[in-house]
Amino acid sequence: MKFEEFVSKVDSMYADHKELRYGQSLMNVLFEVWPDKYREVTGTDDDCFYDDATVRLTLDRLEKEWKE
Repeated sequence: MKFEEFVSKVDSMYADHKELRYGQSLMNVLFEVWPDKYREVTGTDDDCFYDDATVRLTLDRLEKEWKE
């Protein structure tokens, strides 16, 4: 999966699940597609699950570290 496909999947989850914030959607999809990276990001300053203000930090980190 390419990074752009990951972001599209996050966007789809966010659109389909109005009860979730974007950061929650992003971290849920990350857990689904790359659980090791999810565990690495969780609890750091780049963890956007609880704070949508850090979504950009999370996306920037993931884009740099993404493996296709």
